[in-house]
Amino acid sequence: MDFLDLHPFVRSTAQDKAIGAIIGAALGDSIGLYTEFLPRTECLRTYPSARFSLVEPTPFREDSHRDKFTPGDWTDDTDQSLLLILSYLHHFAPENGTVLNAQDIALRINIWVTQGMRCLDRPPLGIGQTIGRVVLAPEYLEDPEGLALQVWLKTNRDAAPNGSLMRTHPLGVMCVGRSLEETFQSAADVGRVTHVDPRCVVSCCLATALVRGIIRGEVLCEKDIDELIEKAYNWVDARDELKNPDRQVTGELADDHVELNSRLEYEEYQRHCFAETLSELQLDDSRKMGYVYKCLATAILCLRYAMRQESSGPIPGGSEIFEDLITRLIMDGGDADTNACAAGALLGAWVGYSRLPAHWERGLNNRDWLLQKVQTLISRVGILEPHMQSSSEVDPDTALDGGRGMLKKAELDMREFEFVKMILEKQQSRREAEERVRKGSGLGKWFK
Repeated sequence: MDFLDLHPFVRSTAQDKAIGAIIGAALGDSIGLYTEFLPRTECLRTYPSARFSLVEPTPFREDSHRDKFTPGDWTDDTDQSLLLILSYLHHFAPENGTVLNAQDIALRINIWVTQGMRCLDRPPLGIGQTIGRVVLAPEYLEDPEGLALQVWLKTNRDAAPNGSLMRTHPLGVMCVGRSLEETFQSAADVGRVTHVDPRCVVSCCLATALVRGIIRGEVLCEKDIDELIEKAYNWVDARDELKNPDRQVTGELADDHVELNSRLEYEEYQRHCFAETLSELQLDDSRKMGYVYKCLATAILCLRYAMRQESSGPIPGGSEIFEDLITRLIMDGGDADTNACAAGALLGAWVGYSRLPAHWERGLNNRDWLLQKVQTLISRVGILEPHMQSSSEVDPDTALDGGRGMLKKAELDMREFEFVKMILEKQQSRREAEERVRKGSGLGKWFK
């Protein structure tokens, strides 16, 4: 961490960028929820102004998916990234440096899929298909990577969704004082507890390294991005257990998979990492919207756009860059919250927390709680100056049960009942409003 002492400005900038990465990702997630799963045409029809606010909340499109949320909420993307932060803080050990334990991450994800975020008393919302198949298996905790591998093989090695990429950006903050090799290894370990496809692994490695590099002042231009693109690929490609996880298979599944070519193909990786426009990525393609390379590509492309905008001349504020690029991204629809979460981490690190749009950041639900956790994280990582560092006392929020205890079955059932009731009441209210409009639109309205 010697780079932080080069000049006081370096440390304050690193602080701003580290906080910006995590808050920026949460904002991308929250804003992306407005258009998640929608085709681009529907995004334009529903939000013709393409302007969003969380302080004076822009109303959601009224549908069964968004009925589960309140404007300003984040989704499963941020929840799972928080599991990494809470694990790091809970096991913090300054004497030997804290390294995330993949087994603890697996345990926390396993608890989250049923209990939700206990520290915030939030149910789990938006559990991805792969996450569900892997984590809900009874034997998952015995061998998380092994179970993830079995699930992947049953998809004929086709499934490469974005569910691990969406959670790994905090590692870029945690690894800011570690080597690039250690950063890649941490990203691979944390990602593979649910997603073993090498495309998922290399995406996690690259995104994490970009966050780390931006905070350290090592990623300053597109050439630096391009170098990390190569380094991440080469690192995964050189490790057969990552490049060809199917070759680790033993037993009855082994014969069907051991001789197949790796899913890690350089041309496919390059094509996405060097995409020129959002339109060429076809983000709202319903068959492939959750593909991990699409998500990675949007994040890299948005970072490139931000660099180009700033290099073209001085920009008065800076919050416009973040807001403009995230808005353009989500208006293309598809898996908008995850795309914007990944892009928000890179853009947030690039512009810094101080330049995030206030009318988004101040309207984020649980904002103060999240900020406190992020500030504690950067303190423990060592980005804050020693005299500013937080207490080393264990925060009860970081416990597996969030300091609240685990919900019993009857309590889980009641929460589910109340949640479904809330959604049904929203839908009933909507139907009644539509009926009133329908009755008031005919000739009868003139004779009342």
